[in-house]
Amino acid sequence: MTEQLSADVRRRISRICHEVAEDAAGLVPDVVDTIRAEIPDYALVPLADHRAWVLEQFRELLHDIAEQRAPRPAQVEGIRELSRARARQGLPIEMLLDAVHITSRETWNRVLLHTRERDPELVGHLVYMVDLVWTWVRVVTGAASDAYSDTLRSSQVSQANLRHRFLRSLTAADPEADPPAPLALGLGFDPEGGFLALCTPAGAWPEDRLDRLQRALAGAGGAVHCVALGAAVIVLAQRSSEERIVRRVRELSADEAPIGVGMERPGLAGAVESITDAEAALARASSERPTVRFVDAWLAIGLSRQAERLAPLFTEAVRTARRSPHLRAAVEAFADNGLSIAGAGRALRLHPNSVAYRLDRWSELTGWDVRSGEGLVASLTALRLYVSSDGPPEDT
Repeated sequence: MTEQLSADVRRRISRICHEVAEDAAGLVPDVVDTIRAEIPDYALVPLADHRAWVLEQFRELLHDIAEQRAPRPAQVEGIRELSRARARQGLPIEMLLDAVHITSRETWNRVLLHTRERDPELVGHLVYMVDLVWTWVRVVTGAASDAYSDTLRSSQVSQANLRHRFLRSLTAADPEADPPAPLALGLGFDPEGGFLALCTPAGAWPEDRLDRLQRALAGAGGAVHCVALGAAVIVLAQRSSEERIVRRVRELSADEAPIGVGMERPGLAGAVESITDAEAALARASSERPTVRFVDAWLAIGLSRQAERLAPLFTEAVRTARRSPHLRAAVEAFADNGLSIAGAGRALRLHPNSVAYRLDRWSELTGWDVRSGEGLVASLTALRLYVSSDGPPEDT
């Protein structure tokens, strides 16, 4: 459409654009403030870096309008390099493209404003330049999208490989294996910091869902990485909230997949221990208790290796708990409410006398008085180690 403009009009538009470009250093801070106000996530980008790029884009667009040309190859490569940097900084692609549009919009608004002030008769002719501006925007955003996608794919493959190498190196017996400390640093971990591990069954996480989980965990704060290793998906985290991680896993898991949560432990050796904790906690999970924390289930976990050997000690208690679940409930409510019969009654909505009767009945049938320390520990061991996990049969 620009061919409809006379040579004089083209010259006057060119003069306006060059004048605005000369004022760019004073105008760009306001443009950057507008972008950061409309796209709060741009706080990820250092302010000086952001201003420098907007200044360059602002001037390039004005010079291209003045010369009535599309972006040159050097400009396109510049936007590609910027897109690669934004991908590495973790800025979503849609926000990058929004920023390009806002910069173009604000640049054009400055041209309109300056034209009204310096050459009002020229305003009506600017409509013929809109097609050129949108061609510029289309070329720039297309190049930005392509470069961003290529960088992100490359980064994802690289990070996935790094995650697998790191997890394998943590427990590798091979002295030729990669040392884990450099790999940890490459993933954003502090090798000497505290590590928290979570485990969930690998069968619940096909590859596409696991990819979505990794992207979701990347927004949980700190350094969080997940890897499918054998029969489990291992999530290893540092400087992040356990509650937030569990919530992200729950949001994306299928059929309420069970989760085992390890104990936060320091250093790379602690990372291995936390993974061991999480795997043991996962083994205690059930449909009734889909999330199990090691710090809550450590007693049953600690005794589980001796479960078969100790089973004869608990035969009568297991049989009683399975035949009389109301007695089991009374024991657990008593333990969970400060060893208070009144508190257990409130939890079970029973009169305290009814709770006391059930505790006495438990003692008669099992030989363990839960009002004593030894009787309480033995009773809870039976319930948590055997009954909760469908332990040994009654004829053990």
